[in-house]
Amino acid sequence: MTETMRIGLLGPFQVTAEGLPKTVAGGRQRAVLAALALSAGKPVRSSTLAALVWGEDAPPARHRLHAVVNRLRQAIGAEALRAAPGEYTLVLDPDAVDVHRFRSLAAESKHAEGAAELALLDRALGLWRGDPLIDIDAERLVAAHAPALFEERLRALERRADLMLEEGGHAELVAELSELTTAHPLREFLWSRLMLALHRSGRQAEALAAYQRVRTLLADRLGVDPGEELQRVHRTVLRPLSGPPPEPAATRPAALLAVPAPRQLAIDTPGFTGRADSLTELDRLLDADEAGGAPVTIAVISGPAGVGKTTLAVHWAHRVADRFPDGQLHLNLSGRGTSGSSTADAALMTVLLSLGTPPQRIPPDTEGRSAALRTALSGRRVLMLLDNARDADQVRPLLPGSGSLVLATSRNRLRSLRRHEGARLLELDPFTPAESAALLRRVLGSATVSDHPGAIAELTGLCGHLPLAVALAAERVRNTGIALPVLVEEARDDRARLDALDDGADDVRKVFSWSYRALPPQAAMMFRTLSAAPGPDIGASAAAALTGTAPPVALRLLESLVDHNLLRRHRPGRYELHDLLRVYAAELGAAIDGEQRRTQALARVLDWYIATGLDAWSHVQPTSMGPGLETPRTEVAPLVFADAPSALDWFETEQDNLIAAVGAAESAGLDRACWRLVHLLWAHLDRCRAWPEIASLGAIGLGAARRAGDGYGEAEMLTMGASLRHLGRFDEAIASQERALVIYREQESLSGQATVLNNLGMIFRSMGRHEEAIEHLRRCVALDERTGEPGDLAVSLLNLAQSYIEGGRAPEAIETAGRSLELLRELAHRRGQGRAMETIGLAHGQIGEHGVAASWLRRASEVFAGIGDRWHQSGSLTGLGRALRADGRADEADAVLEQALELAVTLDDPRAEEIRRLLADRDGAAAPEPRRGDAAAHAGETPGDHVAGRS
Repeated sequence: MTETMRIGLLGPFQVTAEGLPKTVAGGRQRAVLAALALSAGKPVRSSTLAALVWGEDAPPARHRLHAVVNRLRQAIGAEALRAAPGEYTLVLDPDAVDVHRFRSLAAESKHAEGAAELALLDRALGLWRGDPLIDIDAERLVAAHAPALFEERLRALERRADLMLEEGGHAELVAELSELTTAHPLREFLWSRLMLALHRSGRQAEALAAYQRVRTLLADRLGVDPGEELQRVHRTVLRPLSGPPPEPAATRPAALLAVPAPRQLAIDTPGFTGRADSLTELDRLLDADEAGGAPVTIAVISGPAGVGKTTLAVHWAHRVADRFPDGQLHLNLSGRGTSGSSTADAALMTVLLSLGTPPQRIPPDTEGRSAALRTALSGRRVLMLLDNARDADQVRPLLPGSGSLVLATSRNRLRSLRRHEGARLLELDPFTPAESAALLRRVLGSATVSDHPGAIAELTGLCGHLPLAVALAAERVRNTGIALPVLVEEARDDRARLDALDDGADDVRKVFSWSYRALPPQAAMMFRTLSAAPGPDIGASAAAALTGTAPPVALRLLESLVDHNLLRRHRPGRYELHDLLRVYAAELGAAIDGEQRRTQALARVLDWYIATGLDAWSHVQPTSMGPGLETPRTEVAPLVFADAPSALDWFETEQDNLIAAVGAAESAGLDRACWRLVHLLWAHLDRCRAWPEIASLGAIGLGAARRAGDGYGEAEMLTMGASLRHLGRFDEAIASQERALVIYREQESLSGQATVLNNLGMIFRSMGRHEEAIEHLRRCVALDERTGEPGDLAVSLLNLAQSYIEGGRAPEAIETAGRSLELLRELAHRRGQGRAMETIGLAHGQIGEHGVAASWLRRASEVFAGIGDRWHQSGSLTGLGRALRADGRADEADAVLEQALELAVTLDDPRAEEIRRLLADRDGAAAPEPRRGDAAAHAGETPGDHVAGRS
């Protein structure tokens, strides 16, 4: 579907496929799709999506995101949404989204002239169907994008108005500009163009009346007079049509005109590719400077080596060169390292000579030369491009006093310059997939790219969409004639990837080395060792465990790498390496540190993850972990959690890293750590209903436990096989539990045997074999009573009670759930208490005691509300509504069901349709009691509430 799907965000939300409307139901699905469409073809972090759509980056929001994405896949096609650890990508050409198409056309128009420019702007503005994101229910997402889109549209309209005035289209403009000035009454540019359009249409009186209106508006609302542009147009209107031409602009003093304005920009890149958003951001910065009359504007383009900072800076400088009539200066400060760096004195000398300052009048000291530069540039409008700046101190003496623009590029983020001089930072990311493909198309030709679409996508991905790497790959194909599939095959091997991206004249290693050599020794050690970390990102404490350093030291080193653009802080406290930098760091690590030290670093961080995960699980689970999962000793203290929400948040944050850690442990032969990590992940993934992931990880953990000769670990991994029932693989689920039961009996583990019997009961329950389920769960309860573990017993009693309901044995369900409730109260397990109350309520409803049922279900909903469990709260309120209906209390039932529906809609819960049907049946008979098998929909198991291995 992605080939023909188009998404409209410039007006009411719209999705079409093959030209026909496509329904995307649910406000959250629309919001998630809109957020992904705004970054079409580019990965978006799960945490970013959750924050944009739900206004928070917290476990509940990310759990809901997972469910929403699954339903979105059903709506638009699974192939349209690509998932990777911790991120999602909408697989769609950006031009299929009207926002990107608008921006692309607007950017293209800046390279055209006259009628061609006007035609492009018409096409761009024709994409607007109303206010952007108008019906997207995600406040933070709208706030992040709508204002900028409004501004871009106005700038396009203003430029179009100028073009139409130049071509004599003033009469057509009057109505449009009248409407725009009404909508944007403080936008002086629009008023000035309306006045010109009226004036040139022979409507001088109306033009003067428009000036009076805007003058009054500005005075009343802002207490200011019209700006110079409006006043100039006012003077033009006041002159008779046959009068003298407009007065010429004031000429500069002859002394300044004596020296030719410097034009030092390097040659622009032919066929410059991509970066439309970055160019727009730089345009916006320049426009704001000109409108506000800022004393000096400083922009810093920062990013990792090879990301294209200089290329972007030179290209944009050429685009806006005409707005700097007094010249453009270009200095390469050679900030790649300490040796050979351009000193401030030498740079100042070069600039002053370029501006025509006689050598004998250039002061000998840095301070004097800096003052002389400010004097020379006073009253002049100059663009100064300072390329490859090492640090802020190298840039600071070169700053002009006022009126000019300084554009600096640096691998360092120049924080001091931003903090003290107010510099604006533009952080450059790697290309989008579409931009990478466009670069290859430009170098290799459209035919080559079209003939190998799969190879192109994989090659650019292996390059990490780093412009330099993509360009080097293209040059290697062009210069050596190597076939694209062959190059891709080479690049797949991490150990050979950087060699594959060497075109003979330049290579990625050399470019990366400039940044690496500038690092202090400890920071260099951190950079190398980070490549051994499993997963897409890392926190400061985990980095400390990895490197064996104290957490404050690790944090300082991580931030140093961020400042050098060798590491990215993608959100507070979380850091990630670009794929190619990870490969480069791994090469350095293998050469300098050796594989043994890297394996030791991996073992340290795995032990830290296990130790921290055990503390987290102690809050998530009300039961003990068992003798086989003792806490490993760690050099860096593991995290300690205050409550269940913070523990769950840690699991959600580290999920991708923990999954990657399983694979890393398997590859490194750290088998005991491998199966223990799988065991830890079960607690979290079971809550998320991530059954396929549990199945694949369980197989890896089982192999690791067997290789380690760890019988307990093997049995624990086999118990996880109970989750296969959720995938319909009942025979495999039963076989895994029967094998685990044999091992637990050999080990004389009563707790293990009870776990397996519980799991077998739940498998038979899923199969609708209720009597067999009850038999196994009763045997489980008997063993739990012998072991004396209250958490295990509470779970098995609750599962047995729910099976009693499904078997039509409500009185036994009430008694059994009551016993579970007592134990859960002793354990202070609030969610378990709510589930037990809900089970008791449903059982009373099954035997016609609807008033009693309503009382229990109301108490359950209050418990769930108190702990913020809105999913279970919605289910218990639905059950309460049924009970109230059956008890003849229709008005109360409606109020409760409305509340349940509101929660379900907020969660994008598919049960919302059931609640709507109940509300629509207000005049019908009392709602029926849950049928056999229905209880699980309301009081069924909650992932994460069971003892380890029990499902």
